[in-house]
Amino acid sequence: MGKQYDGVCARDRQPIPRPIDVDAAPRDARARADADAMTDTKRAVDADDARDETRAKKPKAATTKSDAARRIQPGTRALSDGRRACVVVAWNIAGLRSFYDKSLERLEALVREEDPDVVVMQEHKLQAAHAGTFTEKLRERFPRHSCVRFAVSTVKKGYSGVVVMCKSREGRRGGGGQTTLDDAFGAKKAKDAKDEDEYDGPRLVSIEEGLGSRGYTDEGRTLTLEFEGFYLVTAYVPNSGQDLKRLGYRIDEWERDMRAHLKELDAKKPVVYVGDLNVAHRDEDIWNVTASHIKKSAGTTPQEREAFGVMLEENELVDAFRFFHEGATGWFSYWSVRAGNRPFNKGLRLDYTLASRRLFDGGSDGVEVVDAFILDEYQGSDHCPVGITLAV
Repeated sequence: MGKQYDGVCARDRQPIPRPIDVDAAPRDARARADADAMTDTKRAVDADDARDETRAKKPKAATTKSDAARRIQPGTRALSDGRRACVVVAWNIAGLRSFYDKSLERLEALVREEDPDVVVMQEHKLQAAHAGTFTEKLRERFPRHSCVRFAVSTVKKGYSGVVVMCKSREGRRGGGGQTTLDDAFGAKKAKDAKDEDEYDGPRLVSIEEGLGSRGYTDEGRTLTLEFEGFYLVTAYVPNSGQDLKRLGYRIDEWERDMRAHLKELDAKKPVVYVGDLNVAHRDEDIWNVTASHIKKSAGTTPQEREAFGVMLEENELVDAFRFFHEGATGWFSYWSVRAGNRPFNKGLRLDYTLASRRLFDGGSDGVEVVDAFILDEYQGSDHCPVGITLAV
């Protein structure tokens, strides 16, 4: 069994941000301004990684990766036992506007190769005013994924946000009269009727933003998709930020309320939980776990790693990738761009596919998890896609 976090990894002091000195050279001011503009998700870890590499004064050596072969080949739909494969892929794209302009062909290649039923993207950074335009853009480029739904931040521009693209259109069966995305954006329903009629995967009932009655819609971080046989929850989990300023909020509020939300859903149907969960749970999920700064870096603090374990236990969730690849090492989903770490596979595993424990018992609920994977060959962001395959 892989080594769980035992609370003994240490880290030196966190660098203290300095105010811009008006007498400093313009280039220094610009450099500090650029650093301040980085998303809170990455500043602390990136800075520490860059400093560690500078201190080392040695050529970088790549982190080796063990085998974690796919159990189900990409694009497979008919399984050997007669069931159908349903694939969900999640990717933090670090800004949809830039990604669409510069890296859309990579998403097209992913969709072509994996043929996913659901594509989830985190950190799109769009405002509500842009969601309609990009809904139509995505529908045009990915016509088989005709249901597109955004959750956007309303408290800060250019921040957070998740979007889903589904082959099954919302409310087509069992939707209880809920408004579909076609209605919301005035799209032509007839356009997708043929594809929808031919789609033989799990039917989408509804999509809801936030964490039910608990809210959490202001930062656009969560969407819950109800399918006929299971719930799919996607999240872009709040980062603890520079100097861990949001650590208390994350642990004491977000984690608590997400656990409650998942528990409520699981009482009705099994749950699949995917996305950028902004934590490296196990030692194997951190390329430099023994480095002195790990204990105080966002995403690798003892509090965050422990909270993740509490969620798995209390909500009876299973880390699907670890279930199939227990001892795998060198498998990450995020690499610091600032430190230039990706070519050397010096990363963190921050993106996950989790599922209710009973989905691993042979399909007694009519749904079974049969594979989970990390697609680290796909470039275009500082994260790579992760995925899960269900037999339905």
